[in-house]
Amino acid sequence: MAMVAFVGLMTLCAGILQGVSGFGSGILIMMVLPAIFPLNQAAGVSGAICTVLCILMSWRYRKHVRLGKVLPPAALYMLVSGSSIYFSTMVNQELMKKVFGVFLVLLSVYYLFFNKGGNSQLHMPMKVLFVTVSGACDGLFGIGGPLMVIYYLSQTDSKEEYLGTIQTLSCINLICNSAFRVYNGILRMEHVPYIAMGSLCILGGFLVAGRIVDRLDGEKLKKIIYVVIGISGLLNIIS
Repeated sequence: MAMVAFVGLMTLCAGILQGVSGFGSGILIMMVLPAIFPLNQAAGVSGAICTVLCILMSWRYRKHVRLGKVLPPAALYMLVSGSSIYFSTMVNQELMKKVFGVFLVLLSVYYLFFNKGGNSQLHMPMKVLFVTVSGACDGLFGIGGPLMVIYYLSQTDSKEEYLGTIQTLSCINLICNSAFRVYNGILRMEHVPYIAMGSLCILGGFLVAGRIVDRLDGEKLKKIIYVVIGISGLLNIIS
């Protein structure tokens, strides 16, 4: 019960982070869950929890969604992420945990030092690469958003179109991946209390963010989060 409550607290923070910065809930949740479950199960629980938030945000920005910008990348994304989920059931979870740690460190370094928030157009090979890598990271680690943020910033014309389009893609993928994980026995009944508590808390965090977003310095908050991500990655590598 204590661990369920702890997950609830972290998902509350994840909902606030998502509401303030527009993404990052999966990253924050996956800093905690691998300490409780094997990595492939942790990714499944994280994805199931994040689904409720993606549904909410997709509905909120539904008038700005451009399906032509959602469906083609979604098809490739789901193919790669589904294959990665299947692959995750056949590999050593301790090894994957260390790979995940390296991924978190690289993610932290990128956002702290190299991400300048640009939105220049991507050429087709780069689009395919971004979607493929994002799908693989989503299937293996439950974190596929960072590169898709860059992808959709280059493909959309307004903040509302960006939010609606990327959240719709995430929503489609999370629902399909959760079903695939249930089918493969990765998500089980024992995970339901964590998913239920996390879903309620992440929604609560998102609602809280709507009230406090104007009082927070979003950039400083994100930098703190990225530092913690790097530390979490290092702990996964050395543990």
